[in-house]
Amino acid sequence: MSARDLLSPLALLYRSVLLLRDEAYGRGWVRRGSLPRPVISVGNLTVGGTGKTSFVMYLAEVLKEEGFHPAVLSRGYRRKGKGVALVSDGGGLLLGPKEAGDEPYLLAKKLPGVPVAVGKDRKKAGELLLGKADISHFILDDGLQYRALERDLEVVMIDAWDPFGGGHLLPWGLLREPPSALGRADVVCISRADQVPGEALRKLRGKLSDMAPGALLLECAYAPCGLVTPDGDVPPDELKGKKVVALSGIGNPRAFERTLVDLGAEVFPLRFPDHHRYTRKDLERAMKFAEEVGAEAVVTTEKDGVRLPRDLPFWTLKVEVKLSRGEEGLRKLVRSLERG
Repeated sequence: MSARDLLSPLALLYRSVLLLRDEAYGRGWVRRGSLPRPVISVGNLTVGGTGKTSFVMYLAEVLKEEGFHPAVLSRGYRRKGKGVALVSDGGGLLLGPKEAGDEPYLLAKKLPGVPVAVGKDRKKAGELLLGKADISHFILDDGLQYRALERDLEVVMIDAWDPFGGGHLLPWGLLREPPSALGRADVVCISRADQVPGEALRKLRGKLSDMAPGALLLECAYAPCGLVTPDGDVPPDELKGKKVVALSGIGNPRAFERTLVDLGAEVFPLRFPDHHRYTRKDLERAMKFAEEVGAEAVVTTEKDGVRLPRDLPFWTLKVEVKLSRGEEGLRKLVRSLERG
C-alpha cells in the first residue's frame, strides 16, 4: 500500500466533517453572523494557486471605479498575533507582513485608500473597520470555506491548469471542498484561461456551467505589468532573452514560471513551499544558484517579495488581472448589491 493510499481514509473523514458543517449551517443549527454592508466572498475549491489575491485587488478596483468604498477582510494566514487587527485604515500601512500575513499586507500595500483588517472572526474584523472608515462593501478574502459570515455574492476561482485538484479531497488530493460546492457560487472565474488550449477551455466552460447553473462565468489572465528592480521599475519585456532564476514559495509555481517563459526568459526554477518564510541561507542559495547557471537575475513574485529583505538585488514581477469574459456582467452584479 502506498503512502497516498493511506491518505484515502483521512480524506473520507475530512469529507464527513464538511458534510456535518454544511448540514449545521443549512438547517440553522449554527447561525451565521452578518454585517450591515454587502459582502462579496472570493474563494476557491483547491489549496492555493488560483490567484485569489490578485482577483481581490481587481474587484476592489472595480468597486472604486463604480464609486464605492470597499474594504477587505482576511484571516491573515500564518500571521503573528491574535484577535482582529487593522492592516490599513485606508490611510496607510499599520502592520508589517509578519503581523498581518502575506496576502493582507500585499493587499493593503497595493490598494491605497482601501481599509484591510485581519482576524479569525471576520465579523469582528468588519465591525472594527466600520468604526474606522466609510465602507460601502466588504470583500471577504478566501471566503468559500468560511461559512460563519453571510455573503451577498459568492465568487469561486477555478484554475484552468488544474480545476479540481486531482479529483480528491484533502489530504489525498488538493480539494478543500467537493466540486458540488460550486452549486453555492454566484460567479465562477476561470483563472489563467490564456494558458490552456482552446478546446480544453471550451470543455471546462461547459462543465462549470453544468455544475454552477445560473452562475456568471468569467475568464481572466494574470498579465505582467512591470518589474521592480534594484535600479527602479522597468517593463516586463526587459526579461526577453535573459537567463533568470524563478524564486517562488506559492501555491502554483508552474504558472509563475510559465509567465516568465512567455516573456522570453530562460527560466531556472527554485521552488519552496507555499508561504515559505525565507531564511538568509535560502536566499544565499538562490544567489549561488543564479551564479551557477549564469542567470542575470533572480525573479520572484509580489507575494514572495513581501517576505524578502529589501537589501537583496532580486527582481519582482508585478501582474494584474485582465478579464477576457464577463466583465460587464460582474459590474452589473456589484452595482445591484444592497444591504438594508
